[in-house]
Amino acid sequence: MKKNLLTMDIVLSKEIKCMIKEERLKPGDRLPSERILAQRFGVQRMTIRSALQLLLQDRTILSKPCSGYYVAPGRICQSARDFSMNFTSPETGEPLDCLLLAFKKQRADLRLSGKMLLPEDTVIYKISKLYSQSQKPLCISHSYIPEDRYPGLTRTAAASASAADLISAGTQAAIGKSNQKITLVYANQKEAGLLSLAPGSPLMKHKGLMYDTAGQLAVFFENLMLIDHFAFIREAAL
Repeated sequence: MKKNLLTMDIVLSKEIKCMIKEERLKPGDRLPSERILAQRFGVQRMTIRSALQLLLQDRTILSKPCSGYYVAPGRICQSARDFSMNFTSPETGEPLDCLLLAFKKQRADLRLSGKMLLPEDTVIYKISKLYSQSQKPLCISHSYIPEDRYPGLTRTAAASASAADLISAGTQAAIGKSNQKITLVYANQKEAGLLSLAPGSPLMKHKGLMYDTAGQLAVFFENLMLIDHFAFIREAAL
């Protein structure tokens, strides 16, 4: 059986993580220099540099040219069992800034009718939003709601709440279950422009169907997320 070797750089990377936690360094705080870290742990700078590279790879820290190493921003954790789709800052717990990109009625084309298991030409609402933190765009969200689930949905209401919350408020039927899938995709020209990325940059695509407690389809959603800023957690069922 193959064994994983615990090398010095791995040990040091764990020690630096402990240092960050014990000294309560926050996202954006600067780490001590390579020289100071080498002195602190009694090793050569090359060994410290290797440990820091491991921390860069797992995105615990980030590097700024001619400046040093900094604690990386925390990831926005999403529960695979949470149907609210309310994105909040990991540092403050406050909702991310949200810009309504589009709100319109349309008829389900072949792709959407297949995804939503609805007859083609069914009238649906399309709601598109851009979520940002500190003016940095992080996620493009597209939600599709059958019109008959929320007759009279307005642009103002769509801008003020997530799709799941709209269903709960507008139909008095809470979301009961969902089917979700996460895949790797690459940004097209429009998506790259909205997220301030180069076209072809990798993104995490989170898509799925939400059903109410009666088992009726409520929402089909597609979220395009920056890979470095989101993480998904699956809690054990109660």
